[in-house]
Order: sequence, then C-alpha cells, then structure tokens
Amino acid sequence: MLRRNSINRICSMKDGSFILTILVFILISCNSDDAPVSLPIEIPQARDCASTHPLVGESRRLRVSTSYGIRGRATVISDCEIQLTNFFYNGSGPAVSLYGGTNGNFDKGIPLSEPIQGRRFEDETLRVFLPEGTSLDEINSISIWCFQFNIDFSSASFE
Repeated sequence: MLRRNSINRICSMKDGSFILTILVFILISCNSDDAPVSLPIEIPQARDCASTHPLVGESRRLRVSTSYGIRGRATVISDCEIQLTNFFYNGSGPAVSLYGGTNGNFDKGIPLSEPIQGRRFEDETLRVFLPEGTSLDEINSISIWCFQFNIDFSSASFE
C-alpha cells in the first residue's frame, strides 16, 4: 500500500516537479564518472567524395545546450562530409559522440566520431564523414549524442 501511495503522489504532482525530477536524474546520469561505453561500430574515415547532393552547402546552428556548453554550426561540405565550426562543448557526459540520424531521430543513428567526452572544445572545427554507401538522404541530421543513455545533448537537422 505504501508503494501505491508513493506512486500516486509522484504521478499526481501538478507543478511539474515530477518532470523536473526525471530531467535531473537524466542530467546526473549523463554526468556520471562511470567508465565510458564503447561504440558499437567502426567510425567512418575521411575520404574524398562528390558534391552533388542538394544539401551540400546547407548550414544549421546546433541547438544551444547550456548544461553541456554546446554551440556551433554544422555545414554539409560534400556528399559524405559534415563539418562543425565554432564548436564548443564542456566535455561532460559518460559516453558522448557525434551521431548521424534521420530527420532528427538518433535512436537508431550511427556514430560519426570517436567518443568526445572528457575533452573540452572551444571554438574548434570538427569534420565527420558518413559511412561508405550511406547518403545524406539517410543521414540528414547530426547530434552530440550520449550513446550510453540515448540522449540528444544538441543537434542540427538539414531536412
């Protein structure tokens, strides 16, 4: 009975405390000092490719994240390359990588970089590449992604 009353009390909070509690839990989880989780696949390597896709030259600002000090601009450089410029990130989070996704969805996205947590970025330029055989029709969004907890810290979509 105590458990049911506790659950009912938590779920009936009308002032947003429940949602705030969940958000705090997520932020604490993604700032833990646990050992980083390894990436599941090989990271795409730098290469030359054509510049024929309609998204080439498109540029978007990353959504600002004050919690992680993230800001910058993502630009499609070629059919297989996205470049981040003026990139800032405070390095926190247990397992963070640049991820590619489709239409802003990164749950089934792919890592485009080695893990970047633990390293502070201040006004830097990063280049990432799509995997061989993958097009900008399949990967048209980029995220600074906590892959241990599947959380989008910041992203930009070219859709």
